[in-house]
Amino acid sequence: KGKLPFPVSGKYTIVKRFGRHKHPTLPHVETTNSGIDMATAAGASVRTVFDGEVSAVFRPEGYNTVVVIRHGSHMTVYANLASVSVSSGQKVKAGQNIGTVFSDPNDNGRSILHFEVRDGRQKENPELWLRK
Repeated sequence: KGKLPFPVSGKYTIVKRFGRHKHPTLPHVETTNSGIDMATAAGASVRTVFDGEVSAVFRPEGYNTVVVIRHGSHMTVYANLASVSVSSGQKVKAGQNIGTVFSDPNDNGRSILHFEVRDGRQKENPELWLRK
């Protein structure tokens, strides 16, 4: 923990942290974030944080492309990708480019990477795993 590189190249800002949060406008509503959301430059490269094997590449409705990488009992999830340069079953090395962040034309071109760390089914706070 605390030693993994950030999953994006260049500058980033964490715009939504892990865990439960009060909704910004609805007073009695809470949201839960299973990872962290990072604003990046348009077209920023997304890279793996540790050696592993791509276990899935898929596109759930309304979420752009998602890549899941298995690292033994742990998994990392990289979501909201515009392009992907890996495929299921492929072995990857830490720091390897796996794609680019999607820039949303309906949100002033904002580019947000959603990143998760899981130990089995348990969702963990990615900030505890990443280098400060």
